[in-house]
Amino acid sequence: MAMHKLEFRHRAYHGDSIETRHAQFIEGISTLGKGWDLNGLGELPDIGSELVLSVTLDKALPPGIKGRLSYQYRDEGYLENNAQYDDTLFIEFSSESVDFSDVVKRLFPSYVKAFSCYRATLHNRALTRRDWPKVLDAFEATGKDVNGRDGIYRINSVNYFDDALCRLEFNLTPSQIIEHLRGGVEIASEFENGILLIYTSHEVAESDLEGIDNEVRRLLSDSQAV
Repeated sequence: MAMHKLEFRHRAYHGDSIETRHAQFIEGISTLGKGWDLNGLGELPDIGSELVLSVTLDKALPPGIKGRLSYQYRDEGYLENNAQYDDTLFIEFSSESVDFSDVVKRLFPSYVKAFSCYRATLHNRALTRRDWPKVLDAFEATGKDVNGRDGIYRINSVNYFDDALCRLEFNLTPSQIIEHLRGGVEIASEFENGILLIYTSHEVAESDLEGIDNEVRRLLSDSQAV
């Protein structure tokens, strides 16, 4: 039974209050139904003197699915241009507890839009754990947030990247990436000022996941070399 993790990230900024951001998010997912609308979450507590407001979604999501929603303290002097200052939404599930294709094709883009993401992805937890030491090594070597606001360490089977991240990582606009990937992936479409990049909407065996990043990058580099 494979375990998967949806990760959604929003660049928090001073003029974007937690209350407004959360209200827009909940409104954006209000029609998803079956627990995915988080109708049972209730009101958020006040952030008080904390630097992060974090709430569990376990009781609001469908049975067997876990999640956590976090909003950063909005003080202008606190926020920095680094992924550790992102608002985040994480949802964990097993492949047996959901309609996988529905998660990928309907729920994923709906959450991307509602949460105003700059990046989002579907992880295989085991692969992500194996990547983590390499991500840390890359940070130590470059000083850059290579798997956050400064770059894309791994292209997974399901991804969203905004325009700024596309230009930063690939030196291409979303429309250029779409043209390069045409016929090579299941879905590559402009979405919310970025790209919805779905290599496949089917569950991928862990042994096959490693090759997706290499294959997509090969398609992009081959196209740029023409």
